[in-house]
Amino acid sequence: GSLALTLVGALVLHMSVNVLNDYYDYVYGFDRPDVLTYRPHAILMGILKPRAMLNLGMALIITGFLVGIYLFLIAGLPVLITGALGLVLLYGYTGPPLKLKYKALGELAVFTTWGPLMAIGSMAASTLGHINYLVIAAVTPVALLVVATLYANNVRDAVRDRERGAMTIAAMLGDKAKWLYVVLVVGSYVAQIIMVFVGALPTVTLLTLITTLNAIGMVRKAVRNSFEGLDEATAKFSLLYAALMIAGLLIN
Repeated sequence: GSLALTLVGALVLHMSVNVLNDYYDYVYGFDRPDVLTYRPHAILMGILKPRAMLNLGMALIITGFLVGIYLFLIAGLPVLITGALGLVLLYGYTGPPLKLKYKALGELAVFTTWGPLMAIGSMAASTLGHINYLVIAAVTPVALLVVATLYANNVRDAVRDRERGAMTIAAMLGDKAKWLYVVLVVGSYVAQIIMVFVGALPTVTLLTLITTLNAIGMVRKAVRNSFEGLDEATAKFSLLYAALMIAGLLIN
């Protein structure tokens, strides 16, 4: 029950980030009608008014917060600490005053939230307070791929973001931006192999190596600076990679 509720809370909070990201990108003037050429945007499509978009995002955050409070009451302080830090980073990704996305800190915030914080908080909630910190080892490769998904989106938008004043890492790196994407994708495999080598992950989790050809295809696209649609491809790849990782853990 606690694990299921944790998953629901994580999903709701993930939705809140996406909604608030679109709201603040619109309010700050970074998202204009040209973004509709490659992705949907509820405000620009006239589906929701800006205020309604903000209200939806805040409602999702409050829902996730209430789930977190319940889990804290049954699982203890680790859930409260990781949940509180996670909420700050989630809202602060685009929300004032932190606006981490526009200060080249978005990728770090995403890795921290969906990596260590999510791992420790989820484990504490599902085991009623018992934590094995090696769980961070299990999520690090997948967290790197989550960051790679975000980063691919930022590389595609780098020129537009730079012109409109948003300083993402991709906008700062310019022509060299593609190489960080390569590092993130390759780094997920390297991190997992190291974890297996030191005994933090079972050998059978190397089922993920089945995805190597997919990764090579994505890296080739990145090296050619072909980032159109690469964020979506990386997201699907991350899901496959995570599923194989979980399968390996279950087999073990």
